[in-house]
Amino acid sequence: MEILELQHSLSSFQNAHTIKELEDICHDYCHRLGFDNFVYALRIPENFADSRLIVVNGYPELWVDHYFQNAYYTSDPVMTYCAKSILPIEWKNLPIEPGSSEFKMMNDAKKFGLQNGVSMPIHTPHGEFGILSFSIDNDTPAAHETTYRSLPFVQILASHIHETLRRISGLYDEALRPLSKREQECLKWAADGKAAWEIAHILRISERTVNFHLNNTMQKLEVCNRQHAVAKATLKGLIQPSPF
Repeated sequence: MEILELQHSLSSFQNAHTIKELEDICHDYCHRLGFDNFVYALRIPENFADSRLIVVNGYPELWVDHYFQNAYYTSDPVMTYCAKSILPIEWKNLPIEPGSSEFKMMNDAKKFGLQNGVSMPIHTPHGEFGILSFSIDNDTPAAHETTYRSLPFVQILASHIHETLRRISGLYDEALRPLSKREQECLKWAADGKAAWEIAHILRISERTVNFHLNNTMQKLEVCNRQHAVAKATLKGLIQPSPF
């Protein structure tokens, strides 16, 4: 597949209206790129203690069951890398110590047909975290060439798969009520540890007005105190460090 061919085919994502239709599109790209399996896993931040997970799965079901039964997400080197990066990576380039839990997990994956692969992380302004992976059941130079050549394609596909999944899953409709500019300002200063009277002095408004805005943010975020409001707004990407 060439980049222009990929670009012309991306409109297919607009025609997907169910997870199954999205899976079919991903299967097609998977095979066209020379891979055997794929998965796109999306973590949606609902709270810090637990998150919602949506999976577009083209991995062997036995491996998926085995992965969660053994809690491999706690020692998955792909997840460790993707949590801290925005670039795609070939699995053979993952920093894995021989004999480590990560080494054991990747060796176990090979028994299920996931010998080589490539993964691409997605980090969104909404606090979502996704990983797109393609795998191949081969450890030959040709397999390594396949993973290397796929890097720019995987980088493009990840964003389109993510946006399609958000649309299909109704995540656009689940958005919290937006915070006003003044509510964001007050909450940002609260996140920096400022008391209401200090925020009032910084923004040159009354302390009563500050409390009014902070109470509004609590109502919009459906939380019961300011600490929770700061945490939830951060988790959902509703407040960002300045500038920008």
